[in-house]
Amino acid sequence: MGLGKTLLTMGLIAAAAVQAIGQATPAGVAEIQSRHDRALVRELSEYLMRNPKADDRDQAYAALFNKAIEHDWFAENEESAKLYLKNDPDGPVKALAQIISVMARAQAGQFNDALARYKELMLGLGKSDQVEFASSFTETFAASAVTAGEVDVARQIYQTVGERFPDSTELRDKVARELARLDRVGKPAPSLEVQDLSGKTVRLASLRGKYVLVDFWATWCAPCIAELPRQQEAYRKYHDAGLEVVGVSLDETRSAVVDFVKVRKLPWAQFHNGTAGADLVEAFGVSSIPANYLIDPEGNIVRLDLRGAALDAVLAKLIKRGE
Repeated sequence: MGLGKTLLTMGLIAAAAVQAIGQATPAGVAEIQSRHDRALVRELSEYLMRNPKADDRDQAYAALFNKAIEHDWFAENEESAKLYLKNDPDGPVKALAQIISVMARAQAGQFNDALARYKELMLGLGKSDQVEFASSFTETFAASAVTAGEVDVARQIYQTVGERFPDSTELRDKVARELARLDRVGKPAPSLEVQDLSGKTVRLASLRGKYVLVDFWATWCAPCIAELPRQQEAYRKYHDAGLEVVGVSLDETRSAVVDFVKVRKLPWAQFHNGTAGADLVEAFGVSSIPANYLIDPEGNIVRLDLRGAALDAVLAKLIKRGE
């Protein structure tokens, strides 16, 4: 082979190598961690399949389930949870396996089945030192039900944990707040007169005839900011067909939200709760953020906490775009 052909061949090989490296380069730290954790979960699953009676199987299952819970990888690890619950029904990581089982059913849209499994999990709890664990998971499971529009299921979730830990004042108050918020679905939204960031007075009732997404957020709330691209896309797709978005910032200072909205070029109406002239947080019963309320053209609250893909899915059904 001549020198020219050799150099050409080497060049093609180098180009292919660069292309392969480029394709394999992760998008960022989160992707690197995700790849590492997926590999860990896969290896743990394979280890447990090969060594079902291993002395350290509880340790392996604990590591597997914790990673699955951390990343919301419930559906793909449901079989491992089933296997553990079958072979070790009273094992030390039973609660983690039950969480996987509950959330896998929820992700599949089988909320009645998920609720039954959640109640089984709660039956195994009840000690005072388990309140925080029960409360945290209850909030996660209930949030998934609310986002899916399963308000009655969410109501039963909170009622169940409240009955299981009747002596916890903190939990009792939380349950009461969440049940009151759920009860707003199907009822008229608050009608307030407030001032937006430009000082313009706006009556929320003036938006009747349109679907209105009232979004409670703050510049320091990472989950809130993560939802912004989806909200911007929804506004772009459905605004001309009758969607309005109203942002309510819970930032301490008005200037923080003014600067953020200007930089991000958010096109919808924005209010700073502290200087709007009325307390929208209290009026809507918001206890934590992110939180949003979808109001129908008649002025009734029809959905809560539309996050992720649920936002576009619901709007696509309710709003007919002219295309």
